[in-house]
Amino acid sequence: MKRFTTFAFSALLALAFSGPSVQAQQVTININTPSWGPSAPAGSQYYYIPEVGGYYDLRDQNYVVERQGKWQRLKSISGYAPSSFHPVVIDYRGAQPWVQIGRHRQLYPVALPPGQVKRLQNGKGLPPGQAKKLYGGNGHGKGKGKH
Repeated sequence: MKRFTTFAFSALLALAFSGPSVQAQQVTININTPSWGPSAPAGSQYYYIPEVGGYYDLRDQNYVVERQGKWQRLKSISGYAPSSFHPVVIDYRGAQPWVQIGRHRQLYPVALPPGQVKRLQNGKGLPPGQAKKLYGGNGHGKGKGKH
């Protein structure tokens, strides 16, 4: 009887460990950036596009722009040539990138040249004379200089 019990226990143990195995599977999503945009690090979801004051969703391949006070997803934007865009990869994942629109508009103004975007991201600020070009001014303000 002892032999039968040992055999039965061994059989149960073998069944327990040889049952259907569960394997974790990893899903990889390849995101192809559009020809007009910069390469994006893995996991990136959006470009901010200063020229339209909106976004491009890399996963869904559509634009996210504000029209008549509401954010809309569009396949194309009339009146714009994507080749003239200066998109910036932003660090946001989710369905509402516009929650940071004020910050993005401040960091990436429309008139800012592409090389300057990198300087602002690194906290270096504007080079001498660039502020006048971007924000106007002729150097004859109300300071203590010559009149």
